[in-house]
Amino acid sequence: MSAASPSHKHLDEIIKKTKRKVIKNPSYKEVERSALPGQNPIGEIPQRYVHNDHRRIFLDVDNLRKWDIGLFQRFPQAEKVPLTGLEPGPAGSWDSRTTEIFGSVLIEKGRFRMWYLSMPDPESYNDCADHSFASYAESDDGVHWRKPDLGITGQNRYPGNNLLPLPGHMTSVVPALPKTGAKYLAATVQINPLEPDITAEKKWGFKYHGGGTYLWASDDGFRWRQLTEKPLIIHGDVCSLYADHGTGRYLLYQKMGMLHGLDLRRSWLGLESADGIHWEGYNGIHTHRECFVADDYDDLIAARAGCRIADHYTIAPYRVGETYLAVESMFLICDPMKQEFGQYPKGLGYMRLAYSHNGFNWRRPKGRPPFLELGKPGEFDAGFMCSGNTFTEHGDDLLFYYTGCRYEHGWCITPDFRFDQSIPLSEQRCTNRMMLAKIKKDRFASLAAPYRARFDVENTTKMELTSGRRHLDAGPRGGDELFVNARCPEGGIRVAVIEHGKNDPRPGFSLDDCIPFTGDSVRAPIRFRKKSIAQIPPTTGLRLRFEVTRGEIFGYEWGE
Repeated sequence: MSAASPSHKHLDEIIKKTKRKVIKNPSYKEVERSALPGQNPIGEIPQRYVHNDHRRIFLDVDNLRKWDIGLFQRFPQAEKVPLTGLEPGPAGSWDSRTTEIFGSVLIEKGRFRMWYLSMPDPESYNDCADHSFASYAESDDGVHWRKPDLGITGQNRYPGNNLLPLPGHMTSVVPALPKTGAKYLAATVQINPLEPDITAEKKWGFKYHGGGTYLWASDDGFRWRQLTEKPLIIHGDVCSLYADHGTGRYLLYQKMGMLHGLDLRRSWLGLESADGIHWEGYNGIHTHRECFVADDYDDLIAARAGCRIADHYTIAPYRVGETYLAVESMFLICDPMKQEFGQYPKGLGYMRLAYSHNGFNWRRPKGRPPFLELGKPGEFDAGFMCSGNTFTEHGDDLLFYYTGCRYEHGWCITPDFRFDQSIPLSEQRCTNRMMLAKIKKDRFASLAAPYRARFDVENTTKMELTSGRRHLDAGPRGGDELFVNARCPEGGIRVAVIEHGKNDPRPGFSLDDCIPFTGDSVRAPIRFRKKSIAQIPPTTGLRLRFEVTRGEIFGYEWGE
């Protein structure tokens, strides 16, 4: 129809008489000006939590503003380290079937302390396949471990054991926050009847109200008092507790079943608390925060491995600066699959990373690259792997304890999670091992340049905690020194400091003024020839320009 048609003539007259405000996209400079501190009062979102950790990692690249085409994001995998002393015990012992790091590792005055899961041998094919205990071990170096004779409980049935008198397995032990009134907070999940000789209610002073997730407090890590008389939540057989001391809150992630189409997924919801007793984020099965749910892209990853679908088996949260990250233990599920609401037993595993800025809204790097992959056939992590509850910081390294299985998950059980009677019970012993993977501190992802590349980052300080996305506000320096986490033994790193809203570096802080860093360091100071970072006004919003030559940078940090 032509513009001269009667209907269009009438419409044109209406449009001419109507006063309309022209809407146009803002220019690049207008966007920059609106992001200056104090220049953008509209849309301010109050900070619910205050971070006092001035590290930035390039797992998340939201604050990049300009970058060269020669810049690439790289995802190094963790290095596997064998452990000793944590192998399953002899036949008839409390840990003869398996030992697994559904638990935590803390370091206190040079001593490594581990709380973990153990299982005895089944006495018959009718026994529960998840008959678990809470156990304890120690080490001087995090590699060579010993199981001390605690003499606390179960001595009649298992003399000389390292068991703790808690129902179920201890999934997490964390340093408690001040409002808890204890040194440690722990989460356990109980899915089986109590063992009278080990977890007698009257003897140990707790009340058992059926299966579920319970919370406990302790001053020594051995003797625990019950914080939640009834289960905090009754979903799934594992959870992960994280103490976020920077924000003064606990985060608890709990496994539960959710449907994606007609496929049930092991998924995870999230709760938070300031004291470990009063929690928010869960008001029943239909009112909760969904945090980790597999999708169609995950099913495509599963298909590449010859599997059907994927879900999340365990979650290990951690925080670096304002960025939360999680190791997701992905379960790649194979046939047989059930047409009912229940978990699927068969499949393979691998681990990858996710990140968030509020602990509840999670995203993944492009392509969802692996953080840790299965071993070769015959190795103890050739078939399946799942994580402990978080990283353990040790000098310049991050230690990540996990459980590996020689065979695929569910290799010895039927679809209804009973022991497969075609496999001798003796062959089901010693197929799992607790294992260790380590990376250099905060080296989860890097911005790498095979030759040379530059990129600008906004020194963002505000977070929009509802969706977990960054504000555009450019923050000031967070200390008198600037450090980089970088590896460039054959090249170098240079930095320029630019006042936000301007194009040229501040005098004395250009790339040519910067003394290049060459080498490999998780915290290398950046120096300028005639100026120091401390001379920059502490309230000036900043942009940083990095130049990387034949190297990679994992992040930066403000400090003293």
